[in-house]
Amino acid sequence: MRSLPDKAKEMDQKTIAREQQTGVEDCPASIHESRGSRPIHVAVDLTALLPEATGVDNYLMRLIMHLSRIDQTNHYTLFVNYEDLDLFRGWPPPNFTIIPCCLRPRPVRLVWQQIGLPLVARFLGAEVIHSPSFIMPLYRGKQRHLLTIHDMTSFSLPECHIPLRRSTLYRHAILTSIRRAHLVSVPSRFTRQAILEFMPEIPPERIHVIPEGVGEEFHPRAANDVQHARSRLQLNGPYILYVGTIEPRKNLQRLVESYERLIAKGDVREHLVLAGRLGWGYEGLLAQVNSPALRDRVHLPGYISQSDLPLLYAAARLFVYPSLQEGFGLPPLEAMACGVPTIASLASSLAENLQGAAELVSPDDTEALTAAMKRLLHDSQLHAERRASGLARAAQFRWQETARQTLNCYKILAARRDHCYSYGRHSRTN
Repeated sequence: MRSLPDKAKEMDQKTIAREQQTGVEDCPASIHESRGSRPIHVAVDLTALLPEATGVDNYLMRLIMHLSRIDQTNHYTLFVNYEDLDLFRGWPPPNFTIIPCCLRPRPVRLVWQQIGLPLVARFLGAEVIHSPSFIMPLYRGKQRHLLTIHDMTSFSLPECHIPLRRSTLYRHAILTSIRRAHLVSVPSRFTRQAILEFMPEIPPERIHVIPEGVGEEFHPRAANDVQHARSRLQLNGPYILYVGTIEPRKNLQRLVESYERLIAKGDVREHLVLAGRLGWGYEGLLAQVNSPALRDRVHLPGYISQSDLPLLYAAARLFVYPSLQEGFGLPPLEAMACGVPTIASLASSLAENLQGAAELVSPDDTEALTAAMKRLLHDSQLHAERRASGLARAAQFRWQETARQTLNCYKILAARRDHCYSYGRHSRTN
């Protein structure tokens, strides 16, 4: 007896063969035909959500929130884990349907995402399926698929990922998904180029660059507004801030080394706060900050709630983000939106997004990072200039625009599906 995955693969192969016969795959990528007033039905897979929000989780929730604000016409079916139902109570408008479909443990989610989701979406009449977290379903069916790839660091920096994300199986799943998706969205030109370098056979026009946004809650605050959050986190003095997962790709040991050099020279009175959940490969960092010179000056408060995060940013003297590579890199923009001068890596999407508005240094140059921190801490004019330029740059990134461009992808896919299947039916009658 054939397994369910084998049946799904066979169904998908039949679909691909049918599309080749009817001309679907030959339809031009530039189709923007009007669908008249008929709304489209989009299924979005949100089962990748985690209890403590990462950058991908933030993208998922912000996208849905802003789609619900700008689109009351089309119908959306959101597939979620049972554990996440409370996140959606009360706010999605009537054209959004929430369907709990599985539990969070990875094996359960994998079966659902790969096989269950497209079958249920087809039963419900969805025309477009959005897989917003790297991998699309094994069975493609008749629906048109939008796949979101947030970065390609599993390929460019495999040593900076957990074994699962650098495994052959995982990386093969990503590459296969990119090949099979009708459209791919990425958050930066850098990520688009990374895909094309690893997969030169992919037509460039299939990849749409849709930058992420900065939430409205990220803005400068008065000192008395942030004091409660600082007290609760036991951060009563001035501090330099990093926000993000504690993992090797974030290059935090270099940041701590630069900070230690400033201490040794008497150039810093601020403490260093490394805020974020412990990811993996952090043992060396913990040993480093436990040295006598740093033990009472470097703080790891752990995961910061979404309500406290804007206040933590706003109270910082300086924000530093020395990541080796990013697909987008939202924390620096959030910090800049809060009026905090920022230092980041002269690399990847960080250079693309921050050039001219932040101090950028090579991620492997400890001396340059140390000098940049010293300049921004002691040069009040530069500090003010970077604050102003950061505020202006961050204002250019808005989630409403992310949602608008994503909605446009849905419309392109639905129009292409209508046009191509209409063409196929017509060709079979002649």
